[in-house]
Amino acid sequence: VYACVYDGDIYKQTGGTGNFVALSQKTRYWRGMTTLGSDVYACVSGGDIYKQTGGTGNFVALSQTPRDWRGMTTLGSDVYACVAGGDIYKQTGGTGDFDALSQTTRNWEGMTTLGSDVYACVFDGDIYKQTNGTGNFVALSQKTRNWFGMTTLNGSLYASVINGSIYKHSPVKALEVYS
Repeated sequence: VYACVYDGDIYKQTGGTGNFVALSQKTRYWRGMTTLGSDVYACVSGGDIYKQTGGTGNFVALSQTPRDWRGMTTLGSDVYACVAGGDIYKQTGGTGDFDALSQTTRNWEGMTTLGSDVYACVFDGDIYKQTNGTGNFVALSQKTRNWFGMTTLNGSLYASVINGSIYKHSPVKALEVYS
């Protein structure tokens, strides 16, 4: 399990138990992380996107244009990253540059996948879904909130709100307060 710290290091918990141990990465404004196979990606607000190959060694810059990178996720072999005050980007097949998907400029914050769909949340906005990993991200018409982080578990989508609640969405229901 990996965790990143804004204005800090990246940490790893081996085997899902025990303490998180610092990986001695350079202090950066780490914001989002995701995995593709055994590779680990981490993005930096106002900086680059980094990759740790095979789950070992240092995180190496991928030479992307500095942006306010926020959330990341993967679908199949594609890696997604969103930008606050910008667009959503995709690295196709886990290689090459992250290319803009030409979405409306929003304060994109968090991303996750559920099945074959990609979700992205907007600070002071809505939650959006890209169906089957293609096309535009379409608003789910949720109440405007300061959406921040997202994840999935057991077929449900979870989204958090800064200084607020955690919401749970199942494909057949609207978002409901979780805790």
